[in-house]
Amino acid sequence: MNEEETVVLARYVRALCPQQKFDEFTADAWHDVLGDFSLGDARAAAAAVARRQPFVSPAEIIGEIKRLRGDRADSFQGPGLPAEIPDADPDDVPAYLAALRAQRTRAADGLELKPRKMAELLPGVGREVPPEIAEVKRPGPLGIECSNCGAAVGRPCRTPGGHERAPHAARAGGTSPADERAEVERRRAASARHLARQQADQDIPDAVIVDEGAVS
Repeated sequence: MNEEETVVLARYVRALCPQQKFDEFTADAWHDVLGDFSLGDARAAAAAVARRQPFVSPAEIIGEIKRLRGDRADSFQGPGLPAEIPDADPDDVPAYLAALRAQRTRAADGLELKPRKMAELLPGVGREVPPEIAEVKRPGPLGIECSNCGAAVGRPCRTPGGHERAPHAARAGGTSPADERAEVERRRAASARHLARQQADQDIPDAVIVDEGAVS
């Protein structure tokens, strides 16, 4: 608002709240506080506050303006509401985010948002993915196809029964199925040797206890 519009706002609030005290300096003081807002938003906010109470302060007007702008910005895109498609390339993240912020600002300002024509959107459909993007592999074990269970890229490994399981060694360490089978056999053999040692220890006869008193 400029100074003249702030005078209009002060007179409007005085009409809403005739019992509220105003003087020749009120508009100047209000301009210092409310000058960053539009007259339309300030009038709507003052009216909303005046519906609830007999006096209206600049701080209450600012609080109501923020609420009104937040409501407009939140409702510009929702179920059943046509959204304006940001006028930016989605692959250009900074530009796309800037377009989204500008869109929400226009919605908060109460400006009409219009969907772009279909003809403007079609040129970007079906375009070829750049090689530098297509060749980027997903990090981690799921970034490759599992040669053990056949899980596709991005999908978890599964047991023969169809349940999800931790990635096979072929994914986690890059080993082949043959290497994984050899590791399983090695662990089985080690377990068998350990079990054999335990059984051997249990088969040792009990030691003969000599009665020292019987020895002459």
